[in-house]
Amino acid sequence: MSDLYFVAPENRTALRQGRGILTGAEARHLSKVMRGKPGDEVALFDGSGREYRAKILTVGRDAVELEILETRDDDREPDVAATALLALPKGDRQKWAVEKLCELGVRRVVPLDCRRSDVKFDDGVRERLERYALEASKQCGRLRLMSITPSIAVSELAAFAEILDARLGNATSLSPLALKLQKRFDGFNLFDEFHPGDDALRVVAHPRSDGDFGQLGFSELIRSREGRVPRGVLAAIGPAGGFSADEVQTAIDLGRQVYRVETAAIVTAALFLHLT
Repeated sequence: MSDLYFVAPENRTALRQGRGILTGAEARHLSKVMRGKPGDEVALFDGSGREYRAKILTVGRDAVELEILETRDDDREPDVAATALLALPKGDRQKWAVEKLCELGVRRVVPLDCRRSDVKFDDGVRERLERYALEASKQCGRLRLMSITPSIAVSELAAFAEILDARLGNATSLSPLALKLQKRFDGFNLFDEFHPGDDALRVVAHPRSDGDFGQLGFSELIRSREGRVPRGVLAAIGPAGGFSADEVQTAIDLGRQVYRVETAAIVTAALFLHLT
């Protein structure tokens, strides 16, 4: 039985005691769909990059208890940690974008509220995106769960960058807006992959390359770095209608084509995640 099962946060304390507990949809899938029974071995993950080989002990109506046999840390995450600030597309394109960003190894998706945004982010949307990310992780075998964070407005991008600069050791204090934003992200491990002195790129994906915004094409940007690979990348991807002129601070060219928003997200992530 090769399926991968997710241990919910409220059940992770038991992992440190050598036990695995599955509840909710994960328990029902293992017991009802896969017909798991005591003695069967399965793989568990907790979303932090750790996998557990486990043996089923008991199967109940709403819970499955397992014995942890082996623990393994994952080393398959990309060397470049990517954050996608994404203006969410509608419908099936939204699911497709989240699934592919997860498969590529993007660390977190920050919903971006733009003037021309198609989707208003709320708790219901967050739950849906988190479900998409979990399903994608299980499908592709990724052990680190891609985070879906609170949303930010384009007007908050500068304050968002302040938080990153502080993490990199480039800022000694935060503005009132950055402090307020930092509180909004409490509990989401924002930029926990960075340390003082690390290098992080900040780019805005924009389809025009006519020089209006002083942007560099991707190849120009990479050449300008002379082989230095950043520790992480923050990429802002606008809505189907594009960023308005006053929303564009820095931009990169994704080629001659004008991509749909979900395609732009995938192209941007793929370009930067495979620099090494």
